Parts: sequence; C-alpha cells; structure tokens
Amino acid sequence: MPDLLIEFGCEELPSSACREAIAQAPGLLDAALANLHLSAGASVTWVAPRRIAVFSGGVAERQGGGTRSVRGPAASAAFDPEGAPTAAAHGFARGQGADVAQLVVREDPDAGRDFIWFDRPGDDAPLEDLVAEIAGRVLEGLRFGKTMRWGEGRGLRFSRPVRWITAMVDSRPVQFGIHGIPAGGSSRGHRFLGGPVAVSSAGAYRDDLRASFVISDHEERRAAILAGLDAAAAALGGTWSDPAGKIEEVVHLVEWPGVIAGRIAAGHLGLPERVLVTAMQSHQRYMPIHDADGGLMPMFLAVSNGDPSAAEIIVRGNEDVLDARLKDAAFSYERDVAAGLDALGARLGSIVFHARLGTLADKRDRLMGGVRDLGTSTGAADDVVLAAEAAAALAKADQGAILVAEFSELQGFAAAHYAERAGHPPAVVDAIAEQYLPEGADSPSPATEAGALLACAEKVDNLAGAFLIGEIPSGSKDPYGLRRAAAGLVRIALERGWSLRPRDVLVSSLARFRSQGADAVLSDEEALGALVPFIGDRLVHHLGQEGVSPDAVRAAMGADPGGLAVTAAWARALHAHRDDSAVVRAAAGANRCRRIVAGDAHGLGGFASLGDPDEDALAAALAVAENSIATARAAGDPGAALAAAGALTGPLNGFFEAVMVNADDLSARERRHALVRRAGEAYGRVADFEVLVLGGGE
Repeated sequence: MPDLLIEFGCEELPSSACREAIAQAPGLLDAALANLHLSAGASVTWVAPRRIAVFSGGVAERQGGGTRSVRGPAASAAFDPEGAPTAAAHGFARGQGADVAQLVVREDPDAGRDFIWFDRPGDDAPLEDLVAEIAGRVLEGLRFGKTMRWGEGRGLRFSRPVRWITAMVDSRPVQFGIHGIPAGGSSRGHRFLGGPVAVSSAGAYRDDLRASFVISDHEERRAAILAGLDAAAAALGGTWSDPAGKIEEVVHLVEWPGVIAGRIAAGHLGLPERVLVTAMQSHQRYMPIHDADGGLMPMFLAVSNGDPSAAEIIVRGNEDVLDARLKDAAFSYERDVAAGLDALGARLGSIVFHARLGTLADKRDRLMGGVRDLGTSTGAADDVVLAAEAAAALAKADQGAILVAEFSELQGFAAAHYAERAGHPPAVVDAIAEQYLPEGADSPSPATEAGALLACAEKVDNLAGAFLIGEIPSGSKDPYGLRRAAAGLVRIALERGWSLRPRDVLVSSLARFRSQGADAVLSDEEALGALVPFIGDRLVHHLGQEGVSPDAVRAAMGADPGGLAVTAAWARALHAHRDDSAVVRAAAGANRCRRIVAGDAHGLGGFASLGDPDEDALAAALAVAENSIATARAAGDPGAALAAAGALTGPLNGFFEAVMVNADDLSARERRHALVRRAGEAYGRVADFEVLVLGGGE
C-alpha cells in the first residue's frame, strides 16, 4: 500500500489562491482515487507560495478489479416471445462493446422484475499507470477566483503558470506530461536559497524540501511564524499584535520564514497610533509591538523570505519602505488638520457617492434623516438621537480627507479623530468611529447606542439605494457588500433588543432618495418586495448560527409579531416548543382551517350571529383567543400566544364535529366560512404553521 505524492510547482501564488487550494485539493484527490477504484487513506494538502502538493497514504497498488454490472432494458423488451434478441438488446450490447451472447437476464430487486445485464470486467490497472490521470483531475479541478490561461495550447486555467510537476509513488518517480508540463521525481527548493530537489520518496517530501529551505506544510509554516514573532517580541520586551489580520496572508507569502525587527523613525511617533499601525500593516504586513502598559513601541516585526545572512540589509530596506509610507501619511495628516473639519465636509458636495444616487453630501443628509427615523423606531432617548444626528453630519467628512485617499482603511477613524480635535463631544466622536460596525461576522458591534443608530442608518441607506437602482446581489456577486450590511443591521437590532421593523425605516429611506432625485429603476413597492425578504434571509442565517431552524424563523416572520428582536424571540420559541402539545394542536387547527377555506368563494363578509349555538360557541372561543393573542403580541410573549392558539383548536374541532361547514344553505355556509377564516387569521397571527415543521425537522 504505497504513498502517493503529487506536487504542482507554480509561479508565486497569491494568498487567496493558496487558501482556495487548501480547501479544494484534498477532496479532488479523494474523488480521483475513488473514481478510479483505488482505495486509500484520507488525503491531505500542503501549500506554499510556489507549490500545491497533495498526498495520500496507503493507496492500493492496483484498481479494485472484480466486475461492474450495467443494467439494460427490461427482459420483456430485450427478447421477443420466441426468445430472440430484439433491436433493444442489440443496441444495448453495441453500446457496451459486447456481443448479445454476453448479456444475462436477472432480476433487479429494487424494480422487482427482470432486466438484461452486462457484467463488465472491472479495471485492474496498476497505480503508477494512473498517476497522470489522477494529477490531471486534481490540476484541472482546482477553481480560483482569478485565473490565467497556461500550458500547451493555453488550455489550462490556473491562478499562476505551472512550471513543474513532481509525482512519486513511494520512492518511485512517475514520468508523464500534462499540458506540456513535464512530471517526474524532481522539485525545486527556495527561489534564492535552494536549488533543484531530488525527492527521495512521497513520505520524505516535506523533509527533502526543508533541506532546500522550503517549509511546504502551511500549518508547520504558520506555527514557525507565530513562534518566531513571539520570541522576537519578547526579546524586545513587548508583545506583537495583528489588528488587520495579516498573518493569513504572510503564511502564504513565504517559504522559509524568518522574523526581523525594525525601528520606526522618532519623527513619525507624533502621528496617531492608528495611522502608524495602518501604515505598517496595510501594504507591508508589519506587526506592531506594544509594551507592558499597552503603549506602541517605536519598532515593528516583519516576516522575511530572504537570506538570513542578509538580515541587516533586509531590515534596512524594510525600515526605508516604512519610513516612506509614514512620510506620506504625515504629509496627508498635516494637510487635513490644517484644512479643518468644516473644509473637509465642504468637499463632499463635489464627491460622487454613486452616479445614480448623488454625492456624499446627499448621503450625509440622508444619514441625518435616517438616524432620526431609527431613533423613533427604537425608542431611543432624545440625547442619544441628537448625538447620532450630530455624528451623521460629520461621519463622511473624512471622504474628503487626503489621509483616507492614501489609506482607505482609516475611513471612519479619521472622521472621528478630526472631530475629536475639533472639540466635539465624546458621544459624537464614538458614534462616528462606529459607523461601519460590524464589518464582518467576527467584528464587534457598536458599543454606544448613538453609534448603533448611525451604523444602522448607514446600512439601511446602502441597501435602499442599491435596490432602488436595481443593483441587487445575485449568486455570489455582491460588490457593495449588501449581504454584510443586512447581516449587520440584523445583528445590531438583536443584540440591542430593538424591535426594529425593516420595512418602516426602508420606506423612509426610499423617500429620501426620491426627494434627492435618485435615478431609480424600481418602484418603492418593487424595491421593498425584494429588500424585506433579503433582510429576512439574514435573520434566518443569524438565528441559524444559534441553532434555530430556518422553518421556525420563517414561520415567525409569517406571523409578523413585531420587529426584528420580537420576531427572533418568536422564532426561538417556535423552534424550542415545536413538539409541545399546544403547538401541535395549533398547527393541526391552522392547517385544517386553511384547507377548508382554500379557494373560498363564499363567506367573504364577517360573521353575524343568527342564534345558532354551535356557531356562537366558536365565535365566543374566537373572541377569547383573539384577545389573548393580541395581548401576547403586545407583550412580545410567544409562549402565551402559542398557548392561546393551542386552546382554540378544541372549540374549533368541536365546531367541525357539530356542524356541516359547507352547508347547502348559502347563508349558513357563508357564516361558517367566515368563522373558519377568522380562526385561520387568529392562528396566522401566532405563526405561519404551514411552513413550520413539527418534530424538529429542518
């Protein structure tokens, strides 16, 4: 049971392509082996900037062999009454490359009748004869976000040009070619420190490359980088950090990592720390160092892929690069400070936010209206709304700043910093700084209520504007990050317990766009018809992270018990109590009502008592249930609403047993249909029981 190793050597891959290969390659190798009937252990992949390697241990020496039965047409169609083969039998045999005499008749247990079969001998090729096909399936199966055409005839789409292929079965190299790229037992070491590598065996691949200054295993490389950063920071008396999350990129930029330490020129230390750190990380991927008190030290760490013996030269080069970046940052910062916040804000009228949605000055004005609407919807205190409105007036000022033009990562921070320098209150400054939060699933939400209002206004504005002009996400395309915006809106509302109704704030937002002359392609109702379920999908996803099933969330949304927080509580209750007797009874009653009045052409009016005791009894029970459900909805109490809906089912069932709902008498039928429809509406204010799956199913 030999080991199999295939390495695709490339020009330097971007870190995104490395991550894509790590996710895809093991599955592609497993699938190729299984398709060729080669048993093997689980596959692994090792990825470095210049190589993608796949490895599987304990692969079968040969294919599985045996026979593979192919079913043809039914025996009754394959042979005539005299037993002679028909055209169907001849056609099947021809398609299998067989003679009719090789066909057999036997029963298919699943179908319970006889068919003709061809028992094809199983493939029995040795592993080494199949390595070229396996390599081709993996190579051609990899999918990257960005590709170029490469190889013989330019038929291969790959992230970067493939320069060599290494293929080993244990210690035996396998020779072949794919797209004009030769394969064999040789690899290549580090571009500067190593050279050609004769791989001694599949199992020794990583050790052989390590001897040529390549750590091919990305997990081993990550561990080496983290250990090196820890040791270097400790030697300097501090701790390193990675606020922009650059480590994942660094892991895939080096093959033989070495940590170096550089110094920051003293003249730059007057810049705000966030500016210094952003300049370090945004392009150069340097790691800042803080002392025991949390202060930024005048030095940085970097991960080098160069010759350790040239460390001094490498350090000097990195210091020079950072010095130039910080000089640019200092120039931009000083120009912005000299201009002042008012001057920066005055530039917004000449900066286009979107060609069909106006300028950034228009967006600023919409945000000010948006925070007022959200403050009303959430019941925020007046001082919170005033702080959010003042923050909205200043939030986009940094879009006219030179510093943000140089370092886009500083948007939001720069506006907050300049507002603080201008003497604005902390509540306003903090809200400005939080306007884009949360920026992702792992990002914090706004810590202040004013910041939460502004962040929600930002997201509502982006959603409403994009949908109004028809730029709606489809498939994986979401250039404006609208799914992230909707997810952030949902998350803030749920974390703050805001029963925010998206439709209400979206209506106001759409009106603001129209008042400014936005070039809309959808009507408000068309935009809302797409926007409200779009946000609902984010609620489904968010609660799904908690373990709440999608059907429970959609059943809650169907009842529309309130805004986002109330709907979430309703969904959690439906999920948790779906097997309770009250819920089961309510679902049965709701579904029975729906079936009876489906396509109802009668009973379009309300119920008026004519003294029928059975009708009056149900009407009385309905009045009690409706009042209880209304009270529960007002209190945001899903448990009480479910109990009331469950209690209604008993009187409803009694009514169905006592009367003929579809009575011949038209007047009686209309009264009874009106009662049934009214019961269905009462259930519908508790949940959409049609989509709720009982028994815990998805």
